[in-house]
Amino acid sequence: EFRVIAKNSAGLFSEPSETTGPITVKDDVDAPRIMMDVKFRDVIVVKAGEILKINADIAGRPHPVVSWTKDGKDIEEKARVEITSTDNSTVLVVKDCIRRDSGQYVLTLQNVAGTRSLAVNCKVLDRPGPPAGPIEIAGVTSEKRSLSWGPPQENGGAEIDYYIVEKRETSRIAWTVCESELRTTSCKVTKLLKGNEYVFRVMGVNKYGVGEPLESEAIKALNPYTVPSAPKSLEISSVTKEAMTLCWARPDSDGGAEISGYVIERREKN
Repeated sequence: EFRVIAKNSAGLFSEPSETTGPITVKDDVDAPRIMMDVKFRDVIVVKAGEILKINADIAGRPHPVVSWTKDGKDIEEKARVEITSTDNSTVLVVKDCIRRDSGQYVLTLQNVAGTRSLAVNCKVLDRPGPPAGPIEIAGVTSEKRSLSWGPPQENGGAEIDYYIVEKRETSRIAWTVCESELRTTSCKVTKLLKGNEYVFRVMGVNKYGVGEPLESEAIKALNPYTVPSAPKSLEISSVTKEAMTLCWARPDSDGGAEISGYVIERREKN
């Protein structure tokens, strides 16, 4: 509470003024504010290898604490990533952009008066990521097999035009093309050599180039089925001059497929 008293050169004081009434002391605070160019309202498109730069003017009293996140995780400054902040501005720079730099960047300001956040979505145009795996292998024989996979989770910002399918014998280094412009996510690979072990790989292709490969596990070119083992414990009973009964136990191995029946043969002892 305040009042004022006048004093003249003769050293005499006046009566005091009326008082101001109670006044509460408090900080002069302003909630954080973010001022950003309108271009950041749209998706920011950057080509692979280029620089992504997001800048904003900031305000607030006291000066707000600045933080940046990408897809919900704090951004760590690395060789390619720089964050520069002053009392009035902040800048995020990502150099040599790659496909994984696509996502949502969020600037957050915080002080005692409140919190303010603003999101910027970015898409990096690049070659595709690997197709979704694993590679499913079916219809296996000693000479052919069927492969299938899913489209890449990261298409590089462009439609997948086609897939390249390659094979390699595990004893060799070089890859051989099985399909050069496959439009589907499955194919049949033929001309395999019986007993050889193979690895297969698939790559998506968009207008920016050939993407990262998805490799299969090594698998041998063998027929999936083999002959059953011999039936066991053959016994003969109920012998008459015209007939007899044969009983036996199932084979230990069915060769990988259901036993569909039995062949019974006989020969005279001589």
